[in-house]
Amino acid sequence: MVTDNAKATVQGDADVFMSTAGLPRRFGSNFDFQLALALGSADNGGAAVGECYATASKITDGDLAGWYDAWSETARRVEGIATESLAKGHEVSASEAYLRASTYWRAAGMFLERADDTRIPTWERNRHCFRTGMTLSGIPFETVEVPYENGAVLPGYFVKPSGPVEPRATAIIIGGGDMTAEELYFFTGAAAVRRGYNAFIVELPGQRGAYYSNPELTFRPDLDVQIGYVVDHALSRTDVDPERLSLTGYSMGGLFVPRAVATEKRIKAVVTSTLTPSFRPAILNLIGIKENESYAEIDDLESRVDLSSPMARLLLGDVRERFGMLDRPIKDYIDYLGEFDIWGLEDRITCPLLNIGGAGEGSLASDGHRFYERLSCVKAERFIEEFEGGEAHCAVNNRGLANQIEFDFLDEVFAKSE
Repeated sequence: MVTDNAKATVQGDADVFMSTAGLPRRFGSNFDFQLALALGSADNGGAAVGECYATASKITDGDLAGWYDAWSETARRVEGIATESLAKGHEVSASEAYLRASTYWRAAGMFLERADDTRIPTWERNRHCFRTGMTLSGIPFETVEVPYENGAVLPGYFVKPSGPVEPRATAIIIGGGDMTAEELYFFTGAAAVRRGYNAFIVELPGQRGAYYSNPELTFRPDLDVQIGYVVDHALSRTDVDPERLSLTGYSMGGLFVPRAVATEKRIKAVVTSTLTPSFRPAILNLIGIKENESYAEIDDLESRVDLSSPMARLLLGDVRERFGMLDRPIKDYIDYLGEFDIWGLEDRITCPLLNIGGAGEGSLASDGHRFYERLSCVKAERFIEEFEGGEAHCAVNNRGLANQIEFDFLDEVFAKSE
């Protein structure tokens, strides 16, 4: 059940989706949240706690230029360690350092915008370090390009357990508005593989890897079509069991995933963290539009925008760009977001669904719970409390607990289907 803590909106800067709604009380700002996200990668070799804290000590909260400078300095230094280790034949050390550098490059690029000529090179360093580190690791790992429309491809990775090639349970994993395929390996992919699952990590149109590689690929609401291409690719493989195919979505992926499976019925189980019936409240809240106030009646929404917040700059800059709306009025952006809403699709979701929420997510968790209550499919919900240390948005501060919840659910669903 959603507690009073979840129903209360976190105060101050944390009133925005993916930042404030996801900030536990002990997090002071979105910089703290992003630090926790990087630290969480340490569980699966994607960061070192000491390197993260040493980097954070150089940053003044809210200083976007300082954020980039500190993280890129650490990324460059650790990548240098990897390069030197590889040149000397120390492949394990090189792999470990490359994987850590990948996370630091990802963190460095978090708030970069279109006008910043370091944005794409920073993302490319993240991708290069990840791919090099995984190749050197010896883990069965493939870079994947899912055939899409008009000759385009959706980028991703297929990671599987060691052992014989045989049909296995396969977790398709997607992020939301700001996650990358590379970080999703540390976030969930590695945990899937340890449990004997294939991890099929994919970036959809609009997500960073897809858009930065091909700016024609912006977010669009026909998620069933997009996921359909991913499922087609998965089912073309001999190592994927079609009866044990799941789909997990994080952050804004908690909107994309239920929207997809309302029509795409080859998915056998779904995990959302957190169920997100609509993305519009986040933007309306960001620009100070009250729940009972009509944004359509406000002549100049742009004048309501305060870009001093890092998350405001992200959601109204980079994310808005990847919706194809950066050069359009904010009203058009909000209207378009409405086409992604999943209210009204509750009865069309028929596969088993797990929703994971957290006490730090405020109204986001409450909205997700309201949608969850309307579902008629087999369902389960787990609300992580603050005392458990995983109450932040997408449980970034306790991925071990979240992974246990996710895969115990999937194990049980698939065991019943055997």
